[in-house]
Amino acid sequence: MDCLEFRNQYLAFVDQTLPPAAQSAADLHLITCSACARHDMAMRRGLVVLRNLPSVQPSADFYLKLTTTLHRMERAEQHASRYRGPGLASFAAAAAGVVGIGFLAAVAFNWTAQSRNLALAPVVARTPAVAPYPSTNSSFVASASAGLPIWPAAMMVDQAPVRFASEELLGR
Repeated sequence: MDCLEFRNQYLAFVDQTLPPAAQSAADLHLITCSACARHDMAMRRGLVVLRNLPSVQPSADFYLKLTTTLHRMERAEQHASRYRGPGLASFAAAAAGVVGIGFLAAVAFNWTAQSRNLALAPVVARTPAVAPYPSTNSSFVASASAGLPIWPAAMMVDQAPVRFASEELLGR
């Protein structure tokens, strides 16, 4: 028998309710193991002290006080088990409060007013008086399809002069 098994069966060992083979194995373990022998001695001393304590005599009204306290605790527990949380009225009040706060926010920030369409004066765009860049020739366009990366071409396009569709259609 090892220490764990001895301690797990200790109460049956002290009460001498173990089978004879297990009882003798526990006795043998107790003789050979000093840790379990100390445990056994401490437990047996505690039992001797407990058995030699004077008996407790409750007062005459102890039973009445005990039953009154138990009934009071039972009623409080029943009340607590009946409580199911906020009811429908609480939910309706909270929902009305949220709607009211939303309405007040909409009024305060004027969210319900119709948006005003801004009318700006028309702007006339004219062609800039800049000569075309020398990089916008046919050799540049042909080299872009010959395997050059697209980024240099895209940067050059940003620098090219702007042509308006109306200018090409009118032939200016």
